[in-house]
Amino acid sequence: MKKYYEKVKGTLDFYPPRSILFKNVADKAGKLFKTFGYEEIILPVLEETGVFIKSVGQTSDIVRKQIFKIESKNIILRPEGTAQVVRFYIEKAIYRQRDFHKFFYIGPMFRGERPQKGRLRQFHHIGCEVFGSQSPYLDMEVIKLAMLILESCGVEKITLKLNSLGCEKDKKNFKNFLIRELEGSKEKLCLVCKGRVLTNPLRVLDCKHQSCKRVVSGLNLTKNNLCDSCRAHFEKVLSLLKKFNIPYDYDPTLVRGLDYYSNTVFEFVSSELGAKDACGAGGRYNDLVKNLGGPEIPAIGFALGVERMMLLIKEAPQVSTAKVFVAYTPRDIYPQAYKVLNSLRENGIPSDISYNDRPLKRQLRLAQKLGVDFTVIVGEEELKDGCLILRNMRESTQNKVKLDDLVAVLKENLC
Repeated sequence: MKKYYEKVKGTLDFYPPRSILFKNVADKAGKLFKTFGYEEIILPVLEETGVFIKSVGQTSDIVRKQIFKIESKNIILRPEGTAQVVRFYIEKAIYRQRDFHKFFYIGPMFRGERPQKGRLRQFHHIGCEVFGSQSPYLDMEVIKLAMLILESCGVEKITLKLNSLGCEKDKKNFKNFLIRELEGSKEKLCLVCKGRVLTNPLRVLDCKHQSCKRVVSGLNLTKNNLCDSCRAHFEKVLSLLKKFNIPYDYDPTLVRGLDYYSNTVFEFVSSELGAKDACGAGGRYNDLVKNLGGPEIPAIGFALGVERMMLLIKEAPQVSTAKVFVAYTPRDIYPQAYKVLNSLRENGIPSDISYNDRPLKRQLRLAQKLGVDFTVIVGEEELKDGCLILRNMRESTQNKVKLDDLVAVLKENLC
């Protein structure tokens, strides 16, 4: 019998400072979404299996090996957010309220395959979905928003990769082209891609095996697979990215692994993540609403992997949400110190104190470990003069502050 229970393999426990970092990422993303006019939605983690089989594709990796199904029921733990948001959009007939909607969500997703490095069984997505416009300005804006979220959270060394799959007709023609081209090199492909040639040839393009990469590098992949309308749309997106100073790499092998994508597709990658180098991705899915039973409404969105973002954020946050620590000396001053603490909290200043009897030195050491900005030292002599000592923990400086002015001084100096 185990002496203690362990977490399920492929899941993570978030505790300070990682839980604070997780919350910071979610808060910064939420603030930016609202700045761009998005409405937050909170949807269940359970969905009918058919929602994803019909949307992401029977031959996609999600359906073939990643679905986390509940035994004996036609229900799964959601593997991604787009199909679910489309289900909600159609079921609630949101399109009848107005012709344009922008939604965002933050929550857990699940995969049923064996956990690997960087591929958890439970992970979290920050994502958005926009319905009701085919404007290339919207493509650019969605990409820019994703970049801003990554930058604001401190994610560094990210490259934007971009491609266009074209409309459904373009995709069908491109698949036929790939089947013809790959059939002659089939023996050079990895075992998985040999099976993909006829069932899902687009996935051969993003295979990580070196043998498959060599075959793909010999293909003549250009924008010529796009019809005039789709090519014009994509060229406009590229020109807008340049106009708004958003650097990108055009990559004709970028296809994404889900069947619903069409036209613009993109990924945010980092070499620091290893072979599985994407920390976020998205694109257009102009036919998905119609394919799931709704009207013909174009749409676009993206999702960022929170855990993968956290791997790329270098600066560790503080281990406490408190901004101010209240210290005291001598020990019989504790009631007055707690009164100061209570006053700070009543004025909305996140504060903490030691609940154990510690010498002042150990209290200051604790304040340092917690990563607070300021320490208020309540001393016997200072109290007689109606003062406190305010110590700036970042600059290692301190000065006397009148007790009545403490709240105002802290509010002026705290971020």
